[in-house]
Amino acid sequence: MNFGPCFFRFSHPFRLAAPARGRVVSLTVHGAEVQRAFFSSSRSSSSSSTFCEIFRSPRSKSKISVSTILCVIGPIAYYKWTVLQRPIEQESSTAVDPRFKTLFPDEAWKPDTSVDPFMRSVTIDGTEFWLLGLGVRTVSFLKLHVYAVGIYVAKDDVPEILNKVKSISSDLDTRSIVLDNKFGQEIFDALLQQPIRFALRIVPVRNTDFGHLRDGFVRSVMASIKSHHNIIGDVDTSDGINQLRSLFSRKLSVPKNGELMMTMNKSGTLKCTYSPKMKDSEVLGAVTNRSVVNALLLHYLVGPQTASEQARVTFADSVAFCLDAK
Repeated sequence: MNFGPCFFRFSHPFRLAAPARGRVVSLTVHGAEVQRAFFSSSRSSSSSSTFCEIFRSPRSKSKISVSTILCVIGPIAYYKWTVLQRPIEQESSTAVDPRFKTLFPDEAWKPDTSVDPFMRSVTIDGTEFWLLGLGVRTVSFLKLHVYAVGIYVAKDDVPEILNKVKSISSDLDTRSIVLDNKFGQEIFDALLQQPIRFALRIVPVRNTDFGHLRDGFVRSVMASIKSHHNIIGDVDTSDGINQLRSLFSRKLSVPKNGELMMTMNKSGTLKCTYSPKMKDSEVLGAVTNRSVVNALLLHYLVGPQTASEQARVTFADSVAFCLDAK
């Protein structure tokens, strides 16, 4: 990328405000003192300024102007957040259409970020789960990647989802029914009441810790309770939120590609296990408050402000593909 035009625009106001030709300027920089500097351009000149620098003192303090610092740091920051972030965003080109993964549970599915692929089939406590949705959690207007999330469903419970979607009477196609806010709330409200066995696999894109994960999940639950008030209802969720907080009470770091698995069983309890990369997993605890468990899952399954819109869309694609394949 050519930063020449950018530097010219940044420096133009300062060159116009420069002293007239021939004026002597004293300037102190880090480690040395500039004794003399002759500007070769006048106030009205737009040509570049040149310095004849004579360094004398190695112990002088830095007095570089703020504008000079901004002119140097600005392009570096821009390069860091655009050019260096681009390879992560471009990895989506290697991903496979999720609809073609639904019937091949032995294969892996690559998320659109720099973490390891997700297996399409995992076994948790003796139950086989299938990956139906995969996406990336992003934050801020910069769309910074936080973690990849996989939405799994117990293989034996997949027909229940398909039957519930088929029971919806609408002119919309299957995919649009699942993505529709009204129908989506109806579908997943019924499925969570049965309950269908869901699992969320969270894999950080960067090194993080339990404190950041805890704060993120608590904010997600609080937002979901508010946006899905017609499903959650007026219930006391303070006990469940405290249970969720207690799962991440330790000061423990989570490396990139570490795995956090949150699984809801038939009784509606959410069990959480943590597995650092290439190490054995450990059980962190469980959340037994059904309202908090449902609120957390709804935050990934129903719009309009889901944790990962990409995961929600691919989940709808998988359900539509399963129905078309029957």
